[in-house]
Amino acid sequence: MPGDDRARGPASLLRFADRFGGVATVAFLTYIGEYMSFIVVLAFIINKLVLLFHMGGEAYLLVGAVSALYLVLSGLVAIPVGHLSDRYGKRRFTMLGCLLGAFALFSLVFIDRMTDPTQFFAGIAVSLGALGVAHGTYTATTLAYTGDVADASAMGKPYSLVEDAEFVGYAFGPALGAVVSVALGRILTFTASGLMLLAAAAMAFFFMRRAGGEAHSVSWSDFASAFRNSVVALILVTTFFSSLAFSGFFYYVPLYASALKGSIPALGAVYPVLQSLVAGTAVVLMFPFGHLTDRTGRRMPYLVAGLLIGALALASVFLAPSLGGFLLASVVFGLSLALARVNQLVMLAEASTQANRAGVMGTNHAMEHAGYGAGALVGGIIAGLLGGFVSTFRYLSVMLVVVGLVFLAVALAKKMR
Repeated sequence: MPGDDRARGPASLLRFADRFGGVATVAFLTYIGEYMSFIVVLAFIINKLVLLFHMGGEAYLLVGAVSALYLVLSGLVAIPVGHLSDRYGKRRFTMLGCLLGAFALFSLVFIDRMTDPTQFFAGIAVSLGALGVAHGTYTATTLAYTGDVADASAMGKPYSLVEDAEFVGYAFGPALGAVVSVALGRILTFTASGLMLLAAAAMAFFFMRRAGGEAHSVSWSDFASAFRNSVVALILVTTFFSSLAFSGFFYYVPLYASALKGSIPALGAVYPVLQSLVAGTAVVLMFPFGHLTDRTGRRMPYLVAGLLIGALALASVFLAPSLGGFLLASVVFGLSLALARVNQLVMLAEASTQANRAGVMGTNHAMEHAGYGAGALVGGIIAGLLGGFVSTFRYLSVMLVVVGLVFLAVALAKKMR
């Protein structure tokens, strides 16, 4: 009866919230807390090195070094930590990651008072290194826990919810941090971020109690067996290249738009919001796309579509360089990002088990960070040596088309859904 359907609707929503609301909240608190301080930390380091320690260009070199330390540790640590959390419990390692992140953020309050440059830089390196380890830990464990708790036939909505929570923090945390630091100062910003990580640890303790948080008898051979699955290997490759393209779009499209403001004056006011438009579109569309994935039972076509639509968005940037063209390209790229990320995670979760899922998700996180770094590096090299930003977007769009078509051919041969 229709009344029965309406009754089941709220009950189903409550069950969904009970199973995934806690882990999504942990994902949101960790990412928003971390990223609202990260950009503030980098600005704080430069100001301290230049104004207090009277350094010149080497200050920017040091900032680049500690930023690289954070990114590399975050990606690399996620692989062994993912395996260890499969063995000893994802809930336990999520809490450890949150507590380590809180320590890193609170330590900045004391590092701020250091007046010796060597001690200051050593303290910053330890703090951001610890934050990178924490990030890799709770990213791998929350994504793996989601797959453990989700129904095998309905992983789209859970993963879209958790990925959405992370992406909101990643995309909008820096802006929040800038506002808070201007209004309240950097010390209170670091303190507020640390408290968010402590709150995330408490949420993990109380709400990650289901089977996904338990320990298992797992060996390194269980971890290695996951990568003998060609689906896992193939998805990891798409993660790397889609992250590379995302990094290229996210950093260089606004710079290209800024460079064109002489001929298109409106871009001078619009270029700073293009990144937010990409992120906002992805945030809005992830959950509907997760629902679509569950409803149709298909993953592969949506992932291919995400890659090819991303290529179209990159191509439109140099084919139609106008105010409307940049805005439309940003929306379309956000759409492609949402399609690709949700289906990559769902396919990895379906191709792994509770015995190796965190290890797989940790490896995916490492590939994601490698792609981000490669995108920033390759995009700059192409722009500097091979004809400017237009060449960057041209090569990146061709790359996505090739990756999408190769993935499609292999997926069809393997009869992937």
